[in-house]
Amino acid sequence: MIDIIIADDHELFAEGLETLLASTGEYNVVEKVTDGKKLIQALNKFTPQLILLDINMPYLSGTDAAVMIRKRHADMKIAFITMYDDHKILSFCKANGINGYLLKHTKASELKIALQQIIRGEYVYTTHTPTEPADIHENVFEESFARKLKLSKREIEIISLIKKGYSSKEIAGKLFLSGFTVETHRKNIFRKLQVSSVGALIQFANQYQL
Repeated sequence: MIDIIIADDHELFAEGLETLLASTGEYNVVEKVTDGKKLIQALNKFTPQLILLDINMPYLSGTDAAVMIRKRHADMKIAFITMYDDHKILSFCKANGINGYLLKHTKASELKIALQQIIRGEYVYTTHTPTEPADIHENVFEESFARKLKLSKREIEIISLIKKGYSSKEIAGKLFLSGFTVETHRKNIFRKLQVSSVGALIQFANQYQL
């Protein structure tokens, strides 16, 4: 049995993944955690062969947690399971010895094969984006990433103001919008980025340069 820790703040997804892994009879999920800090703490108690983690998590992102884990546990297998298919994440994985980069829409049969490969010591990246696109600049990345998340220009503008510490009322005054309109935008932003707090939103926005 392969011991696994799942780190994902979407508990329904984590539970579904645990059920899928249990059905194979090959994996034992020793712990499920909902943020990066809890993941690091769990490693004081467990020494899994494989960690499956999301990239966007509260308190400590998946990327930051992965870097910390890799420094402390050189042989531990680490794989991201994420909704984000992006060349920068792929480059990060290759630069930091991350064993797997798997997308959440991967079929269950493909996921099982990928995990077997990772356990064997192979590096498995299911992303469909190129590693080194021609002439990539930060503003190009920002625009393309925003398009992938289906963020409008107004939503990006509001994210920028939230990062600067403006309240919804202040944002409404600054952009000449109603309070209701700003709150609607905020709800849509939180839904699209799959975050549940302003702190997590700011962390995500900083990480992906929104």
